[in-house]
Amino acid sequence: MKPTRDEQHWMYRNMVTSRKFEETIAGIYFEGKTPVFSMADGPIPGEMHLSDGQEPVAVGVCAHLNPDDVVTATHRPHHEAIAKGVDLDKMAAEIFGKKTGLSGGRGGHMHLFDPNVNFACSGIIAQGMGPAVGAALSRQMQKKPGVGVAFVGEGAVNQGGWHEAMNLAATWKLPFVCVIEDNAWGISVSKEGV
Repeated sequence: MKPTRDEQHWMYRNMVTSRKFEETIAGIYFEGKTPVFSMADGPIPGEMHLSDGQEPVAVGVCAHLNPDDVVTATHRPHHEAIAKGVDLDKMAAEIFGKKTGLSGGRGGHMHLFDPNVNFACSGIIAQGMGPAVGAALSRQMQKKPGVGVAFVGEGAVNQGGWHEAMNLAATWKLPFVCVIEDNAWGISVSKEGV
Protein backbone atom coordinates (compact mmCIF):
# COMPACT_ATOMS: atom_id res chain seq x y z
CA MET A 1 0.00 0.00 0.00
CA LYS A 2 1.34 3.43 -0.96
CA PRO A 3 2.00 5.77 1.99
CA THR A 4 -0.25 8.79 2.32
CA ARG A 5 1.13 12.29 1.70
CA ASP A 6 1.35 12.87 5.48
CA GLU A 7 3.24 9.60 5.94
CA GLN A 8 5.63 10.53 3.14
CA HIS A 9 6.28 13.90 4.77
CA TRP A 10 6.87 12.22 8.14
CA MET A 11 9.35 9.81 6.56
CA TYR A 12 11.22 12.56 4.71
CA ARG A 13 11.34 14.83 7.79
CA ASN A 14 12.74 12.02 9.92
CA MET A 15 15.41 11.08 7.37
CA VAL A 16 16.54 14.70 7.01
CA THR A 17 16.46 15.25 10.77
CA SER A 18 18.55 12.14 11.33
CA ARG A 19 21.15 13.14 8.72
CA LYS A 20 21.41 16.72 10.01
CA PHE A 21 21.64 15.53 13.61
CA GLU A 22 24.50 13.19 12.77
CA GLU A 23 26.34 15.74 10.63
CA THR A 24 26.17 18.21 13.51
CA ILE A 25 27.29 15.63 16.09
CA ALA A 26 30.17 14.52 13.82
CA GLY A 27 31.42 18.09 13.45
CA ILE A 28 31.32 18.72 17.18
CA TYR A 29 32.83 15.32 17.99
CA PHE A 30 36.08 16.15 16.18
CA GLU A 31 36.51 19.53 17.89
CA GLY A 32 39.68 19.52 19.99
CA LYS A 33 40.74 16.08 18.78
CA THR A 34 43.27 17.30 16.21
CA PRO A 35 46.04 17.65 15.03
CA VAL A 36 46.78 14.40 16.86
CA PHE A 37 43.56 12.46 17.37
CA SER A 38 42.79 11.90 21.03
CA MET A 39 39.51 10.16 21.81
CA ALA A 40 39.45 11.68 25.30
CA ASP A 41 39.56 15.30 24.12
CA GLY A 42 36.82 17.60 22.88
CA PRO A 43 33.26 18.24 23.99
CA ILE A 44 32.22 14.63 23.30
CA PRO A 45 34.86 12.26 24.69
CA GLY A 46 34.96 8.57 23.77
CA GLU A 47 33.92 6.79 20.62
CA MET A 48 31.30 7.95 18.14
CA HIS A 49 29.51 5.53 15.82
CA LEU A 50 27.38 7.25 13.21
CA SER A 51 24.58 5.81 11.10
CA ASP A 52 24.48 8.26 8.22
CA GLY A 53 23.19 6.57 5.09
CA GLN A 54 21.00 4.17 7.09
CA GLU A 55 18.14 6.62 7.66
CA PRO A 56 15.71 4.96 5.18
CA VAL A 57 15.91 1.64 7.03
CA ALA A 58 14.91 3.12 10.38
CA VAL A 59 12.19 5.31 8.91
CA GLY A 60 10.85 2.51 6.71
CA VAL A 61 10.48 0.17 9.67
CA CYS A 62 9.31 2.69 12.27
CA ALA A 63 6.65 4.05 9.90
CA HIS A 64 4.80 0.77 10.51
CA LEU A 65 5.16 0.73 14.30
CA ASN A 66 2.81 1.84 17.04
CA PRO A 67 3.63 3.48 20.39
CA ASP A 68 3.27 0.07 22.12
CA ASP A 69 6.00 -1.47 19.96
CA VAL A 70 9.46 -1.79 21.52
CA VAL A 71 12.61 -1.00 19.53
CA THR A 72 16.16 -1.94 20.47
CA ALA A 73 19.14 -0.75 18.47
CA THR A 74 22.88 -1.14 18.07
CA HIS A 75 25.80 1.11 18.94
CA ARG A 76 24.86 3.18 15.84
CA PRO A 77 21.42 4.12 17.18
CA HIS A 78 20.65 7.72 16.26
CA HIS A 79 18.57 7.09 13.14
CA GLU A 80 16.41 4.49 14.89
CA ALA A 81 16.04 6.68 18.00
CA ILE A 82 14.89 9.61 15.90
CA ALA A 83 12.49 7.48 13.84
CA LYS A 84 11.01 5.99 17.05
CA GLY A 85 10.44 9.47 18.46
CA VAL A 86 13.17 9.89 21.07
CA ASP A 87 13.35 13.53 22.20
CA LEU A 88 16.20 15.19 20.26
CA ASP A 89 17.15 17.63 23.02
CA LYS A 90 17.37 14.89 25.64
CA MET A 91 19.29 12.62 23.25
CA ALA A 92 21.79 15.39 22.45
CA ALA A 93 22.16 16.17 26.15
CA GLU A 94 22.87 12.48 26.81
CA ILE A 95 25.56 12.41 24.12
CA PHE A 96 27.20 15.48 25.67
CA GLY A 97 27.07 13.93 29.15
CA LYS A 98 24.59 16.49 30.54
CA LYS A 99 22.32 15.89 33.51
CA THR A 100 19.34 16.78 31.30
CA GLY A 101 20.07 13.75 29.10
CA LEU A 102 17.92 10.65 28.78
CA SER A 103 19.90 8.90 31.53
CA GLY A 104 21.37 11.93 33.24
CA GLY A 105 24.34 11.95 30.87
CA ARG A 106 25.67 8.60 32.09
CA GLY A 107 24.88 6.42 29.07
CA GLY A 108 26.42 8.35 26.22
CA HIS A 109 25.50 7.80 22.60
CA MET A 110 25.66 3.97 22.64
CA HIS A 111 23.35 3.48 25.63
CA LEU A 112 20.28 5.59 24.93
CA PHE A 113 17.13 4.67 26.83
CA ASP A 114 13.74 6.32 26.50
CA PRO A 115 10.87 4.43 28.14
CA ASN A 116 8.44 7.13 26.95
CA VAL A 117 8.72 5.82 23.39
CA ASN A 118 9.85 2.23 24.15
CA PHE A 119 13.40 2.65 22.82
CA ALA A 120 16.74 1.32 24.06
CA CYS A 121 20.12 0.50 22.58
CA SER A 122 23.36 -1.18 23.60
CA GLY A 123 26.99 -0.84 22.66
CA ILE A 124 27.41 -4.62 22.90
CA ILE A 125 26.98 -6.46 19.59
CA ALA A 126 23.60 -8.28 19.32
CA GLN A 127 22.60 -7.46 22.88
CA GLY A 128 19.39 -5.72 21.88
CA MET A 129 18.03 -9.05 20.67
CA GLY A 130 17.19 -10.45 24.09
CA PRO A 131 15.31 -7.38 25.35
CA ALA A 132 13.31 -7.12 22.11
CA VAL A 133 12.38 -10.81 22.30
CA GLY A 134 11.51 -10.31 25.97
CA ALA A 135 9.25 -7.39 25.06
CA ALA A 136 7.56 -9.56 22.42
CA LEU A 137 7.08 -12.35 24.98
CA SER A 138 5.56 -9.92 27.50
CA ARG A 139 3.12 -8.66 24.85
CA GLN A 140 2.12 -12.21 23.98
CA MET A 141 1.73 -13.40 27.59
CA GLN A 142 -0.30 -10.36 28.59
CA LYS A 143 -2.32 -10.46 25.38
CA LYS A 144 -1.36 -6.85 24.72
CA PRO A 145 -0.78 -5.26 21.33
CA GLY A 146 2.72 -4.55 20.14
CA VAL A 147 5.83 -6.20 18.77
CA GLY A 148 9.48 -6.29 19.71
CA VAL A 149 11.82 -5.01 17.01
CA ALA A 150 15.60 -5.47 17.17
CA PHE A 151 17.84 -3.57 14.77
CA VAL A 152 21.26 -5.21 14.40
CA GLY A 153 24.22 -4.93 12.07
CA GLU A 154 25.20 -7.81 9.84
CA GLY A 155 28.08 -8.69 12.19
CA ALA A 156 25.59 -9.48 14.96
CA VAL A 157 24.46 -12.69 13.29
CA ASN A 158 27.79 -14.18 14.35
CA GLN A 159 26.93 -13.73 18.04
CA GLY A 160 25.38 -16.30 20.35
CA GLY A 161 22.85 -13.76 21.62
CA TRP A 162 21.47 -13.37 18.11
CA HIS A 163 21.03 -17.12 17.61
CA GLU A 164 19.51 -17.67 21.04
CA ALA A 165 17.01 -14.84 20.61
CA MET A 166 16.02 -15.97 17.11
CA ASN A 167 15.50 -19.54 18.37
CA LEU A 168 13.28 -18.38 21.24
CA ALA A 169 11.25 -16.05 19.02
CA ALA A 170 10.66 -18.82 16.47
CA THR A 171 9.95 -21.57 19.02
CA TRP A 172 7.45 -19.48 20.94
CA LYS A 173 6.03 -17.80 17.79
CA LEU A 174 6.54 -14.34 19.26
CA PRO A 175 5.53 -11.01 17.70
CA PHE A 176 9.17 -10.18 16.98
CA VAL A 177 10.98 -8.59 14.05
CA CYS A 178 14.74 -8.64 13.51
CA VAL A 179 16.05 -5.98 11.13
CA ILE A 180 19.58 -6.60 9.85
CA GLU A 181 21.35 -3.52 8.50
CA ASP A 182 24.42 -4.13 6.37
CA ASN A 183 26.23 -0.89 7.09
CA ALA A 184 29.59 -1.99 5.60
CA TRP A 185 31.29 -1.76 9.00
CA GLY A 186 32.31 -4.27 11.65
CA ILE A 187 32.33 -2.02 14.74
CA SER A 188 35.09 0.40 13.58
CA VAL A 189 36.54 -1.61 10.69
CA SER A 190 35.32 -0.93 7.17
CA LYS A 191 34.62 -3.90 4.89
CA GLU A 192 36.58 -2.05 2.20
CA GLY A 193 39.69 -2.19 4.37
CA VAL A 194 39.58 -5.99 4.67
